[in-house]
Amino acid sequence: MNGMKGLVSGKLESLKNLIPGLSGREGIGLDEVDGEFRLHLSEKVMRGMERLEEIKKEFSEDGKVVILAPMAKTIGRLSSLGNLLKSDKYSHSAINDKIGGQELDRLYSFDMTLLEEVDKLDLIVEEIATSDGYEAKVREEIKRLERFLDEIEELLSKRSELLKNP
Repeated sequence: MNGMKGLVSGKLESLKNLIPGLSGREGIGLDEVDGEFRLHLSEKVMRGMERLEEIKKEFSEDGKVVILAPMAKTIGRLSSLGNLLKSDKYSHSAINDKIGGQELDRLYSFDMTLLEEVDKLDLIVEEIATSDGYEAKVREEIKRLERFLDEIEELLSKRSELLKNP
């Protein structure tokens, strides 16, 4: 079990280094790092949602009402995802005694992929912002954002399945 503890410790340090404000902190456990990681992801999603709300307001003020309904739907999905990321109990420590190194590597891989994907959110939202309200371009980018959300939800589902059935 000492080998497993070393794996967990190494993964924990890697996660800490990716979360602003945690990299220098000592003595924090897996639960706290996991909670901060989920909060970090949630905040990124919520910032994307807030930016999309600003864009929607701008489009509304400019009379571009045709694209407001698809934007509202996507804003709702972003809100749900942000809340899920913040509150879901898919902790690393929940599986500490259940899985081996290979599964831990898969879990860590899910987390890194999730972080990379959430980092793309700002770029997609900014594509909508810079479309100058051109309806076809906005619709295309909203569809792209919806596909992006589908991918994140699928990733979360696979991650959850790993935790349930190691």
